[in-house]
Amino acid sequence: MLPSQKSILKQLTPALLVATLATTSVNNSNNQGRVALAETTSGSQENIVFPKSAVVAQSKFTDIGGNWSRSCITELASQGIISGYPDGTFRPNASVTRAEFAAIISKAFPNAQKERNSIKFVDVPKSYWAYTAIETASQTKFLSGYPGQVFNPRQNIPRAQVLVALAQGLNYSPTQSATAILNGSFTDASSIPAYAESGIAAATEKRLVVNYPDVKYLKPNQSASRAEVSAFLCQALAGGKTSSVPQQYIAGVSSSTPLSPPSGTSTENIVFPKGAAVIDVTATAYGAKPNDGKDDTQAIQKALTRYPSGGRIIYLPNGVYNISDSLHWPPGNVSASDYKRTILQGQSRNGVIIQLKDKSAKFQNSSKPRPVISTGFDPDLDPNSKEFKASLVAQRFGNSIRNLTINTGKNNPGAEGLNFVANNYGATRNVKIISADGKGTTGLALTHGEVGPMLIEDVEVVGFDYGVRTNSAINSVTMQNITVRQQNKAGIFNRGQVISLDSFSSVNSVPAIINGNTCQGIDVGSTLTLLNANISGSGDAKNVSAISSCGFIYARNVLAKGYKNILTSNARGAVNKLSGNNIIEYTSHRTISEFPSPSESLQLPIKRVPKLAWDDPKTWANVRQFGAKSNDNKDDTAAFQAAIDSGATTVVVPRNGEFTINGSLRLRGKVRRFMGTQGWINGTGEIVADNGSQPTLIIQDFSIRYPKSSLKWKSIANRTVVFRDIEHLNLESSGTGDLFIEDAVMAGVKFLNPKQSIWARQINPENPSVTGIVNKGAKLWILGLKTEEVGSTKIETSNGGFTELLGGHVYANGKQRRNPLFRIINASASFAGVAEANFAGQGFQTWVEETRGNQTKELIRANVPNRVSANGRVLVLYAGYK
Repeated sequence: MLPSQKSILKQLTPALLVATLATTSVNNSNNQGRVALAETTSGSQENIVFPKSAVVAQSKFTDIGGNWSRSCITELASQGIISGYPDGTFRPNASVTRAEFAAIISKAFPNAQKERNSIKFVDVPKSYWAYTAIETASQTKFLSGYPGQVFNPRQNIPRAQVLVALAQGLNYSPTQSATAILNGSFTDASSIPAYAESGIAAATEKRLVVNYPDVKYLKPNQSASRAEVSAFLCQALAGGKTSSVPQQYIAGVSSSTPLSPPSGTSTENIVFPKGAAVIDVTATAYGAKPNDGKDDTQAIQKALTRYPSGGRIIYLPNGVYNISDSLHWPPGNVSASDYKRTILQGQSRNGVIIQLKDKSAKFQNSSKPRPVISTGFDPDLDPNSKEFKASLVAQRFGNSIRNLTINTGKNNPGAEGLNFVANNYGATRNVKIISADGKGTTGLALTHGEVGPMLIEDVEVVGFDYGVRTNSAINSVTMQNITVRQQNKAGIFNRGQVISLDSFSSVNSVPAIINGNTCQGIDVGSTLTLLNANISGSGDAKNVSAISSCGFIYARNVLAKGYKNILTSNARGAVNKLSGNNIIEYTSHRTISEFPSPSESLQLPIKRVPKLAWDDPKTWANVRQFGAKSNDNKDDTAAFQAAIDSGATTVVVPRNGEFTINGSLRLRGKVRRFMGTQGWINGTGEIVADNGSQPTLIIQDFSIRYPKSSLKWKSIANRTVVFRDIEHLNLESSGTGDLFIEDAVMAGVKFLNPKQSIWARQINPENPSVTGIVNKGAKLWILGLKTEEVGSTKIETSNGGFTELLGGHVYANGKQRRNPLFRIINASASFAGVAEANFAGQGFQTWVEETRGNQTKELIRANVPNRVSANGRVLVLYAGYK
């Protein structure tokens, strides 16, 4: 993206909110906040009406005889909603402009109520042929304009914008997780712009989405054709029940349809081959027997206890596992190195159910919550014991919960569904947590000791007092695709933590989010970065705010209905209440810039990690079968390469032992998943993500013994590459394909190709001796960054590159040095929601060093707002671009 494309980029992001939401400035009493609001979420829409000189109203057209949308086109034409051309054609494959779509909307919905005053768009004079249609569509909230009262009437409208426009104009909202609906319906869901997810999900549920010829292929960013717009309208006018559109092309997900897990998770059964060193709880050695109605607590706990901090995957095949007590990670040797590197992996989220017995004796005291699963401590430990104290230290590396459901049963008011602790890396991914009767303290508790950094992804919580709750000022939580429903007190309660949250859905009668535990006139440590939220309230929600914040908050593209206010912010004791249904962008504190810059974040396009089917384990290749031997310190490069080149699509490196790579290992050919099962790889060589016959390559679950090993990862591919769940990722990327990094500890990363785009979620660059992330010309989007030590710069952007950081935590526990936290050298960057904990008094003295041309300026520590509770600072938003 070139600097000259900035205005276009802004139009294609939440500031546009589908086609273009009008913006209204709201002044805070303390002049520290800024918000752009649209009174509804009608999205940009345009009507298909053509200049009078060009159109003819008729129901018989010469060029639609064999068109898939012929019946619909004929029906709409007979009603005078659409028209053809003077030569008797309809031109079904021609694109539709925003003005044309505005005209069609006005004709299709002539009785729509006008709910706001007319807006004078600077590029729509009264003499313009569609002036009246555009004005009407704007007043009825079907359409809005771009910032600066621009409408762009001649711009072709993408399919995504049409669908969101219809959904918003007709007041449709999804009844389930938007991301889950989309991933369960479309093979290209990852290409749906973030601003359009909620609207398209709602349109899908209402059967407005028509995809020809492949019903699973949405093509959201492709310009809508006249035939496609006609089909969308037929569905909208008939409530999704028209016979004019061929049924085989109508996408739809009913409210009772099981939804596929979103994001990059597999929708198929997770099954491992023999030899992968995965621990199956149903094996004879452990004896768990699902679906027999008998207690499996001891059997599952036996498998967990046998491998303390063992880097093992504890695996649960599909079935219902009945338990009556907590499952917990073992204390091991009772030191800071315990309670770590353990993964509890289910075969599928809907297929594996851990079911707590109703009215279990140990889960009755709500003042002393007890978790069904705990990854960081034994809930029976004495809080004064050395075992318990060891569990509080931030050393819980790599703990994960994946692909299962936790049901806390009935009459268990003291139950927590999951008390999750992980540090540096580790994830709760594709998990559902349910209270059968709504009782219980918390669904997902992130409250024990030093929590994070970690990733919480594709998680749904139903019931409990709180859906998600935190209780620490360190070390940050990154969240992606979170749904909370039917809570008793709040969907999310953030008490002091640093949260970076993208794609959030809440259906509640209580606040969706409470950010901060006190509003006594000071900024508490709670820091929230919130993107792409869809909040629906009912009942008592009309008396409260959807979001209540007493700390620091950056919010963008938030939709809410049914609440008294969308946001109440009490930054530094100055209360700011925001009404309306939509936040385009809001900051609790002023935007900071050293050079003249826009006051908004950079708003780079957002992409999700692509889905990849889980291969049949019979087709996997195990490196041991090709001669690799662990623990002998001999080079295994040749054996690994033989496995890669064997023709298998998945290659597994088993956990039991350490392997050595001293040569150059190429991930090429048919391989699309390089699976580590938390296996150790060491050596002095390199592993290269190369081109291959598969469009996507996923590399996951590896640990590198840094600094013992100098092994490097490289990406030179022009295909999509995903790094997931990696400990010590020393990466250099010069490829052109999309690159995704998810849940990784990084020992130095370089992005060197200006043609590459990178999306990173929950990354942790810690090496104090090198620059954490070097971006030389690429486009880098980050959700959630945590770092330690003050020694080195954490992100350097140069050579015209673009970096957008959304949420971050700086744990300033090292010695003070002169390097800036962030460096921008003739490039573009924005940093939002970056919070510091500085208990040692050794924080960064320069937060941003920015160079434009030959001039360099610095944002010094004293000019960054205080985070009193953690003796640190918080950069709510820094904008450094032209």
